[in-house]
Amino acid sequence: MIQLIEVIERLLMRLGVASGIATLLITLVVVVDVAGRSIFNHPIHGATELAELLLVGMVFFGLAAAQQGRQNYSIDIATRHLPPSMQGFVDLLGYLVCLGIVGILAWLSTNQAFVSWGRGEAGFGIIPFPIWPARFVLAFGFWLLGLQLVCDILRHLAGQPRASTLTSNSGSHE
Repeated sequence: MIQLIEVIERLLMRLGVASGIATLLITLVVVVDVAGRSIFNHPIHGATELAELLLVGMVFFGLAAAQQGRQNYSIDIATRHLPPSMQGFVDLLGYLVCLGIVGILAWLSTNQAFVSWGRGEAGFGIIPFPIWPARFVLAFGFWLLGLQLVCDILRHLAGQPRASTLTSNSGSHE
């Protein structure tokens, strides 16, 4: 089972890389738009809307990778002094609560994405830029985060928690 979890986690980490690529694309779109506006007095129509869509991708494709790398915020002021067995129980409880919340958000955002798509929802501007793709990216990001939380729960139950990605990558060089 751990091998399957590792395959899933590698896929989710690659989507985290897609988040970084979205950051690069946002930068390029904004620079080209500003240059076109300043130098040629001709902005790129829809550049702001495209940057907004890419921003949604940047954030929501990166959620699962951030969870995997233990890069999300955690407050352990009350739990760090507990015995290890109780800390494990609290961690598992936290994963389960987070999975419940993320599952609800994923379900609701998926429904909203389909409603938006059905309506052909688009923003106001010079060109009617569609909003529904961003809603699907948002929903997909929540489902991916939920999948990572399931992997975390299964690892926890198997007694093989994953160390932080940053810690494991910055260790020894073999």
